[in-house]
Amino acid sequence: MRNWINILKLIWLTVMLNMLTGCWDIKEIQDINYITAIGIDQEDGDFVVYTQMMDFTSVAKSETGKSEKPPQVWTSKTRGKTFDMAVNAIYDSAQMRTSWSHISCIIISDTVLKSKVLTKLDTIGRYQEIRMTPWVFGTKDSIEQLFNVPAFFNLSPLNTLAHEPSEEYRQKSYIVPIRYFDFMALITEPASTVLLPNLSIDKGTWNLKQKENPKLVINGVYAISEVVSKGFFTNDKLTGLRWMETDTKRSHVMITNKSGEYAGIVVLSNPKIRKKMNIVNGMPQFRINVKLNGNVVEALDDMNKSEMEKKAAAEVREEIISTFKNGIASKTDLYSLEHVLFKKDTRLWKKIHQSSLPSMDAGSLETVHVEVHLDHTGMKLLPHQDDPTAPTTKIEADS
Repeated sequence: MRNWINILKLIWLTVMLNMLTGCWDIKEIQDINYITAIGIDQEDGDFVVYTQMMDFTSVAKSETGKSEKPPQVWTSKTRGKTFDMAVNAIYDSAQMRTSWSHISCIIISDTVLKSKVLTKLDTIGRYQEIRMTPWVFGTKDSIEQLFNVPAFFNLSPLNTLAHEPSEEYRQKSYIVPIRYFDFMALITEPASTVLLPNLSIDKGTWNLKQKENPKLVINGVYAISEVVSKGFFTNDKLTGLRWMETDTKRSHVMITNKSGEYAGIVVLSNPKIRKKMNIVNGMPQFRINVKLNGNVVEALDDMNKSEMEKKAAAEVREEIISTFKNGIASKTDLYSLEHVLFKKDTRLWKKIHQSSLPSMDAGSLETVHVEVHLDHTGMKLLPHQDDPTAPTTKIEADS
């Protein structure tokens, strides 16, 4: 009887040991290729896929936080009749298993943006290893060159604008970065215009040991509507866009005095935006209300607080109207005002959309109201104002 008990114990122990096999299929970090960025282009009817891959030992920080040597970056370029075929061509010479779970940047060429974007990205949305959180950019530049632009201080390429644009946006909000899941959701939304940031290379600002040291920069947007790019707009055409983005954290506006000379700089943030619509003669008319808080960072003239608020509000209003007109001139609704019509009166939107009439024109923006309140003026006081209890200035203008 005792022997049978011992045999049963031995069998039970053997079964338990087999269950404790450990990490027998574990892969060391040096045994896997980690793709950190992917670029999509088209040439001669074929899809061209670029990838960026780096040595992850350069990502880990040393005791000083910086590496003594520049990080090593590999880029690939493959072709295929479809996007998936171009991606699979990477495996032919990858040498080791390739992981796609660390992609944090997707760059799409302007050639692809001019066609049906959604169909070109079908594989990305279906492959379970790729996350939905990478930042998305358009570009006119060489994707291969963009992938090889170095970061400062020999840091990893993950410390560049392509992989982490949000930190720079918090300090200077101009064009809001967009993630892949937001991009894919918005391009399928009726009557919406998606503004895809354009990634380019700045070769003139920075130098290292008196030699040109290029850095990445966002210098415009692609306006995408109905899954196709409607055109490219440079930063100087988009001065009012930041005041129509609720995500704006901090953005400068320069004000002038009565003589037209520069009088100071005000930093504004956290716009509160209301879009209202009326139907006039069967066409939509829009009214925009914007409230902003801010502070004075530079005062070059004897201008009191109320005057600065009035001037800042007037400048913001002019920028909003100017940007709207720049879009209309290219038959583009940069503020997605048409989406307000779609939500409020879908039947009328369908009627206008199916007709030959343009849904938006320069007269569609009826009024713009801007209200600016300066919370503080820094460590120095402004000249005394006549009525310190006067309400915040409100500016109204007809577009």
